Amino acid sequence: MILTAQRDISLIDLLLEAFPDSNRTRLKKAVRLGCVASGDGALMKHAETMLHKGESVTFKKYQARELYREKAPFRILFEDEDVLVVFKPAGILTSGRTTEKVRSMFGIVNGYVLQKTRHRQRAYTVHRLDREVCGLLMFTKNEESKTFLQDHWKEVEKKYYALVEGRPAQAAGTCSSFLKENARQVMYSVAREEADAKWAVTHYRTLQYDEATHTTLLEVRLETGRKNQIRVHLSDMGCPIVGDRKYGADDSVKRQIHLMAYSLVFPHPRTGRRETVEINLPRGFMSPAVTA
Repeated sequence: MILTAQRDISLIDLLLEAFPDSNRTRLKKAVRLGCVASGDGALMKHAETMLHKGESVTFKKYQARELYREKAPFRILFEDEDVLVVFKPAGILTSGRTTEKVRSMFGIVNGYVLQKTRHRQRAYTVHRLDREVCGLLMFTKNEESKTFLQDHWKEVEKKYYALVEGRPAQAAGTCSSFLKENARQVMYSVAREEADAKWAVTHYRTLQYDEATHTTLLEVRLETGRKNQIRVHLSDMGCPIVGDRKYGADDSVKRQIHLMAYSLVFPHPRTGRRETVEINLPRGFMSPAVTA
């Protein structure tokens, strides 16, 4: 059964409206047991999750929930015996120590691989995305594939969508500088090489300019992969990423960085064939929310 929110509403309240003869406790249990999935098929395990107007979820009765247990609790874009490419939502760490309150994509993906292979395989982290950035994230299911991809990382083509404030002086170009990190964990550009500074190169081109909001959608391609590289370079251009207050964005816009890794082209570690994985812009990416 597909349920669609007619207004901004919590998941549990949507279920209560759809099943008035049931009660809150029973419906919360149904959510915990995996009876509710989002529009992209990911399980929804928190009854208090907020839904926006127009968002849909799928509800399955208890006897049908086993169908969902076979699916990963995240969006998979590519999977075979060696490589796994998933969608990482903004706000989730790539990896690191985790608790019940702080999840990481590695922890979630590793749990999926362990369960699916009955502990014959585990996940390995190949690269990282900033916590605030959403998009494609690659893992492998064996150490040999991880080593191959990291050894051939210069052959991997990574592209991003970035919604920035203003309009670049040039429709396309390249930003390059040495990047350093200060004591507040903020990256910044320096004019010349010095201790702890790393060379970074970022290419961009304009895809769309919105005169009403004075924002520009850019396609960004990385030549190097330094911490916060895109965010620093676009800010240096005078076009900080919308919502990225850490690097100079307007603080009247909700603190939600409009940067997404949308394309990965990589040599497959087993076949050598170049694989391409891409995703479309998510809903709302081009419409930043203003803070109250």
